[in-house]
Amino acid sequence: MPSPVLLLPPPLRPAAPVPRVVRYGAPSLRKKKLDWHTKLFLGMIRSAIKKWKADLPTVDKVRPPHAWGEMKLARLPFSTDDAQLFLPSGDEDWPAPDKKRKYFLMFLRNQFIFPVKDDATAWVSPEEARDTFQEVLPLGSMMSRPYHYWSEMRSDAAMSRIAFAGLGALRLMPHAQAADEPAALADAAWEHDLRFLSGYEVREGFEHYGARAVFDKEQRPIGIYWCHGRAWVFPPKSGESDAAWMHAKWVWRCSLMVGTTVADHLVGVHWLIANYVATAARNKLPPTHYLRLLLKPFTWRTVTINSGAVETLCPEAGFVHRASALTYDSLTRAFADSVGLMRFHTVRQLAARKGAEGMGDRFPWMTDGLALYDVIHDFVDEYVSAYATEEQVVADMELNAFWSHLSTAPRTVMFPARSRAGLIEVLSQFIWSVTGLHEAVGTVHEYVLDPTFVGTKIRPGTEIADVQASMQYLLIMALTGLQMPKLLDIGDAAGVFDGDMRGRAIFGRFQAQLLALSERIDVANARRLADPERPWPCETFNPKNLETGVSI
Repeated sequence: MPSPVLLLPPPLRPAAPVPRVVRYGAPSLRKKKLDWHTKLFLGMIRSAIKKWKADLPTVDKVRPPHAWGEMKLARLPFSTDDAQLFLPSGDEDWPAPDKKRKYFLMFLRNQFIFPVKDDATAWVSPEEARDTFQEVLPLGSMMSRPYHYWSEMRSDAAMSRIAFAGLGALRLMPHAQAADEPAALADAAWEHDLRFLSGYEVREGFEHYGARAVFDKEQRPIGIYWCHGRAWVFPPKSGESDAAWMHAKWVWRCSLMVGTTVADHLVGVHWLIANYVATAARNKLPPTHYLRLLLKPFTWRTVTINSGAVETLCPEAGFVHRASALTYDSLTRAFADSVGLMRFHTVRQLAARKGAEGMGDRFPWMTDGLALYDVIHDFVDEYVSAYATEEQVVADMELNAFWSHLSTAPRTVMFPARSRAGLIEVLSQFIWSVTGLHEAVGTVHEYVLDPTFVGTKIRPGTEIADVQASMQYLLIMALTGLQMPKLLDIGDAAGVFDGDMRGRAIFGRFQAQLLALSERIDVANARRLADPERPWPCETFNPKNLETGVSI
């Protein structure tokens, strides 16, 4: 990748004003004109949602563990010798996949019938897109309503909110100054770096992904390195055109969505931490082991969903391949490279790296995420203390086998050394990741409800997603947004413990602490929303919005 240099960006055509037109009957007309692959995908999603809602899973349906023994492991197709990932099959919580569904997915991946073909047809207006989305997948019935309200995401103020209270907060870090940086970045304090995406090839007609956004001490964006144009772009001065700046922000938002989906959501949360902890528990711990019981609500259906994601999202001509602009070779390389990006660290370590401790409402994402982690850590510490001392943890042969399986994860992950403190860190980080972090990187439909907010394909000279790309990613969001057991219902998991009152009591106290945290976050969000400078509510880590695991 070339070093960032100060260049004038290649000329962009002036951004045309987005027409504010709503046509009677437009949603139905637009739906009829969708390509056949998208129509069939939509039909599959609507049918799956209706079937799911007919018998919603709740925490009381999470039953005690009953299976024990080695599950068959399959190496993921994008694994390399340095970054191997293995997924199990055979879920004790869920029946084998429906063969009809499997064959239908194979049919949708058939490139002779449905070649990967990108349609550039544009929306008439954002309102038309919203109306169409509401017709095909209504909010409140087919899809859950977003937790946050966005009137727009195009402004600099919205970009700051995304970075400190939204989807961009996970990768936001203190600015690391380089020797060749432009003078305009003298006041830089924060950065969000997605340049790692720039090396992946895209299909014809699209720009490469990749951008590095820089913010000052007041959390305002002051520059974006645009990888495709190999140029720094800065906010326009009075009287200057804002076309280049608007496009650079659009590139950053689109890169953020694709990078989050591929690296942080699928690889980081699903195929690394959720997968390895769930598999270790299922294979190495007997059904009555106290840690197997602790993990049961948080690993429910994980085996099924992780193997299903491989079948639906990562194959050639699969849903992520079609919804992004990446060639399939680049998509598989991005998956493999993402494995090497992942390092184990606790939320407290993450907050320290960000320099975010004590920032309060100025960094609500990290403030709330840390508060949730502390509640989880106290719960895990109390639970382990009730069952085992340091000596018992170290001497437990089954627990040693559990730890040995974790060590089979790619070496770049670097789980902590085996000890009581290390065990509590791993379990706390696991529960935080499959509840809070999974919500942060997986529940993102609020960003795709307007084609000017975020896209997954970048076309030169435009800052609005096309019809096909919008619909493809909306359907992926619907596919991964089925309602699951709620974290605030965790007390109902008492059935997992049968007659063991210790575990029941500790889970009950955990639920009380989660309720108290939810109330504190509600109060904080009311205060944040009233702030005239940073009206940034953050519901991402509010326990009332979280599920018990990645079992979507």
